[in-house]
This record gives sequence, structure tokens and C-alpha cells, in this order.
Amino acid sequence: MSTLQTQVFDQSKRLIKSFSIVRFLFYFVITVSFTLVIFKLANILDWVTLVIVIGLAIVYSSLRDLFIARFSIKLMEQFYAYLIAKDPEIDLYIPVLEKNFQGYFLKKTAIYFKGNEMYMEAFNQPRGRKDTQQSISIDYGKDFSISLSYADKNKKTQLFQSILMGTQYRFAIINIPEVIQKINRRIKGEK
Repeated sequence: MSTLQTQVFDQSKRLIKSFSIVRFLFYFVITVSFTLVIFKLANILDWVTLVIVIGLAIVYSSLRDLFIARFSIKLMEQFYAYLIAKDPEIDLYIPVLEKNFQGYFLKKTAIYFKGNEMYMEAFNQPRGRKDTQQSISIDYGKDFSISLSYADKNKKTQLFQSILMGTQYRFAIINIPEVIQKINRRIKGEK
């Protein structure tokens, strides 16, 4: 694995694992609100129950964030291993992320380069351990094109607006200048 590939993985993992207070509060408030409404309707709400509900909501919101991050990192590594096994001549694999108000999440797609050609790989997540991974490769051109690229406000990611198989597709990738230059050169048709 090249140093650039390692850098892409490390920074992507760091973003996926990062704690988001907004995401934590979002799930905490939903959990507490829902539980309190149910307990109030059942007429079993007292201060002891309230303390227990708040404590369990804190634990749930924290563990949920941790498990989603671990699952996403494992999935990112599985996608990479699958793609390398499918096509060992890949030069650079770039995990595609989704950015929303809660933070960064791994999408079921990736961008990769083979030589100077850029591709989007769309993965179909297996339902169980017995199912085999499947994916399709879409080369940059007719079925996959990028119309807009700009740095995020926090400069951690580069945001893209693209057309994938005739549908608008927004995504983010880690903001590493060497990677962004490689993508921009391909968008402009340079080799």
C-alpha cells in the first residue's frame, strides 16, 4: 500500500470515527423524548425513572456512535480488499463519504484510479456472511461525471456534485491536495 493510500485511509478513518456532539445530542433527545412519552402515558414516570432514562440514553447514544464508526471502518476495509481482489492493478482507492449535519458517514461507493483513468465503484452490501460481495464499476465519462467540486467550510473534505447513471449524486472525499489534483486533472480530461 502506497503512502498516499495509507494517508487516504487514515484521514478517512479519523473523520468517520470523530465524535459529533450534534449527532450525540440528536439521538439523546430522541431517545429521552420517546421514552418519557411512553412512560408518561403508562403513568409510571417518577424522578428515579427519569434519572434511569437519562443515564441509559447517554449510554445508548455513545455506544451507537461507537458501533456505527467501527462498522463503517470495517466495511471500508472490506470494500478495499474486495476491489483489490477484483482488480489488482488499482493505483489509488478513495472511500466516498456523506457529510450531513450529524457528521461524516461512509457511502457504498468509492472512487479509484487505474493509471490515469478514474472509476466509481458502487457496492452492493451483502445481507449476511454467506452472501458474496458484488459491485459495478462505472468509468468516468457518460455514466459518471463530476459537475462541481469545492472545499468544505472546515477544509477537511472536498465536496462533489456529480451525475451517476443519470441521477444527481453528491459526495465528499478526504481533502488531500494530491488526491484532489488527480481528480481535477481527470475531470479536465488531462492524462
